[in-house]
Amino acid sequence: MTSRVNPNNAQNFAPLTEYLGRWLSAVPAAGLSISLTDRRQTLFTAGVGYADLAARSPVLADTTFQIGSIGKSFTALALMQLAQAGRLDLNAPISTHLPWFAMPSRYGPITLRHLLSHTAGLPAGTDFAPAARYEGYALRDTKAAWEPGSRYHYSNTGYKLLGWLLEDVTGQDYGSIVRQRVLEPLGMQASEPVISHRTWHGMATGYVDLHDDRPRRLNDTLIPAHWSEYAVGDGSQVSTAGDMARYARLWLNGGRGDAGPIISQALYRQMTTPVIEMPGRWGDQHEYGYGFGLIIHRADGHDFIGHGGSTVGFRSIMITDQTDGLGVVILCNCSGGDLYTPARYALQLAAAIRDGNPTPEVPTLSDPTRVESADRYAGQFIDEASGVALTITARDGQLLLHRQGQPAITLEHIAGNTFCVPDDDFDPFPLRFRAPEDAGQDVPVVEMRHGPAVYVRDGAAPLAVAEHYPPEWDAFVGHYRSHAPYLTSFRVILRRGRLFLAWPNGGEEPLTPRAGDPVASPRFEVGPVGEPSAEWIGFDTVVGSRALRAGWAGGGSFYRV
Repeated sequence: MTSRVNPNNAQNFAPLTEYLGRWLSAVPAAGLSISLTDRRQTLFTAGVGYADLAARSPVLADTTFQIGSIGKSFTALALMQLAQAGRLDLNAPISTHLPWFAMPSRYGPITLRHLLSHTAGLPAGTDFAPAARYEGYALRDTKAAWEPGSRYHYSNTGYKLLGWLLEDVTGQDYGSIVRQRVLEPLGMQASEPVISHRTWHGMATGYVDLHDDRPRRLNDTLIPAHWSEYAVGDGSQVSTAGDMARYARLWLNGGRGDAGPIISQALYRQMTTPVIEMPGRWGDQHEYGYGFGLIIHRADGHDFIGHGGSTVGFRSIMITDQTDGLGVVILCNCSGGDLYTPARYALQLAAAIRDGNPTPEVPTLSDPTRVESADRYAGQFIDEASGVALTITARDGQLLLHRQGQPAITLEHIAGNTFCVPDDDFDPFPLRFRAPEDAGQDVPVVEMRHGPAVYVRDGAAPLAVAEHYPPEWDAFVGHYRSHAPYLTSFRVILRRGRLFLAWPNGGEEPLTPRAGDPVASPRFEVGPVGEPSAEWIGFDTVVGSRALRAGWAGGGSFYRV
């Protein structure tokens, strides 16, 4: 561990660094860097774990990390500065500044304000062309999903458009814009505005799980992540925890950096005022809203401003506690793990040290083998197609799966009622348990789903019956891959007559054919049935009763394995 802190306070932060070391082992992750600041100065920085596992080189104070989508606020800041100078109108259609942008819509125009707040109805984006404007141009092949401004849907593509807009309006490249308008005014000398081969030197090695097409297991093997240059507006910065403490102070001080204001207080308020409610991102039941490149949330009587970030092999979080006047940044070279809990604990500890209060309780590290209300999952479940039985038992707060003549397997919790089965015979799908609608947490589950298979509790009635479906849909079932760095693969499964998209992380979403599309080649909306979706997928090149290609909303192709 390396650290830089006021010597009088170093011992006070020992519980934090000890906890972070255990957190790294539990995730698992290679290393991290953390900084804490108040409104005036950096209070504490530390490196924990390894910047490079093979070389056993530790994280140092000058180790840089990719910060991911925290960089969206960098893009938003530069845009607000141009708006402040009268060079941009946030309420003008995007095409005013990007004449080549065109996306069919039966609604009103998409404006900069809509892009800044993720309310434009654009797809999330698949990074099929990581730094190419074609991804924005390809939006002409999709359509607006709803009236701009009416719904929230996170879109990396939208922030890429904002980055290209900055370039076209200023005549500068994106990296120069961010360096001139954000990094230099804030004194962030150790940071780089874009990911380039130059930034590789001194940067931690990013790590991902060896298997990219199935849910992660405890103690999965970590391998170095894919490396590529990146210089686009949705998050391309490289920084240190110390530099990011300077950035956090900007949001603690109403838009003022250490050397003076970056934007006016009026524009700061616009950026940090929620434009729209959003689903919970951190901590489940808290209140969330999205501003301009920033997440605003309220929890435990405190108001917070910040953002998280994720790139291939890296994760990050920045949270500023507006109530206590403290900020935290954690940068990690890993692809998983909850950073919100460590960040909130760090803020609570810093407040206790400052105010002379008792040290807060150290968070309990999550154990995916421990299950709440485990008894509700226990029982024998029978495959409604083959008649094969699987038995689930609950023992000491854990769930075990039993097969005839095989050792028991301890299930690992992913999220909700979804569990990983750490056994090759069950890859690549998790187990997904279902109870009757609106059932409480103590009501026994009725079904257990494993990919296309459905197991029904012995003696119970199934929750649904098989639907009729066009035989042409059989051609779409399969495993699809691409070289897109963030989404390398997915599977399409057919279960009880309905198509589902199965994500590598264990998530699953229904595919609903768009009304009016031909039965043999429809575009399927991705998401809950009956709700509008900005995401869709289509299949083509059917050879031998199998589709060979899947096309994603906004461009990007995936090919049958």
